[in-house]
Amino acid sequence: MLGFLGATGPESVPVHLIGFHVAADGTRLYDRLALVIEADGRVSGRVDRIAERDGLARPAEARGLLMGDQLALMLEFADGTTLAEAGVMLDLAPEARRHGAALVGRIAGQARPGAQAGEASAPAAQPYVMAHAPAARLDRSPTHGWGTVLEMAVTAGETVLGIYGPVGARQTPYSFRTDDGRHIEPTGYGHFVNHACEPSCEIIYDQETALPTLVALRDLAAGEEVTFDYTRTEGDLAGAFTCRCPALVHKV
Repeated sequence: MLGFLGATGPESVPVHLIGFHVAADGTRLYDRLALVIEADGRVSGRVDRIAERDGLARPAEARGLLMGDQLALMLEFADGTTLAEAGVMLDLAPEARRHGAALVGRIAGQARPGAQAGEASAPAAQPYVMAHAPAARLDRSPTHGWGTVLEMAVTAGETVLGIYGPVGARQTPYSFRTDDGRHIEPTGYGHFVNHACEPSCEIIYDQETALPTLVALRDLAAGEEVTFDYTRTEGDLAGAFTCRCPALVHKV
């Protein structure tokens, strides 16, 4: 069992996580989770499901149970979606872990209105990934919609966030270049790390994996946004955007 999903006690604060899956229609969905795990394995908390970078969050209540090497979560959305239509099952066994603190699992298919459980027409379960970064949480950015924000203070030179996800040859507006010239499409907090012309972090590459890691450029306080300078690593940008960071001189 992973330490951050262990029992946290009745007076603990929620653990912040981010979940990701691709819906049956191809939509990329991100879950902003704040969960409390009790000593008896019961899980409760809040979820916001985000279907696009700057879209409105779809709120839900989370309830579940931590059972040995499995975490079962059911989500009840404010629009009346039933629990059975939004189940998440995660495998916590060590061999199921990918990319550091990421957990793999599956999310139940979204049943059509009026469909009965077990009907052949119901969509199949979709792969699901959940990630944890002790120093970070997903929150609203003051400049670019959603952003990755520090949950705790970090010192200059301290690792803030690893960038994880599928690696390939294609560059996208959200991808990070690896040290060997490929591109990684983040499935966790990395997707919501915004550009800043005077960033809070810089990229350092892991010598063994060539994957990027964000490291604090200066002492940072809790609540500050995790940002990096796209132009330092990406060369030609995959898409144009308007930079709204507070710098006096903009690089893009």
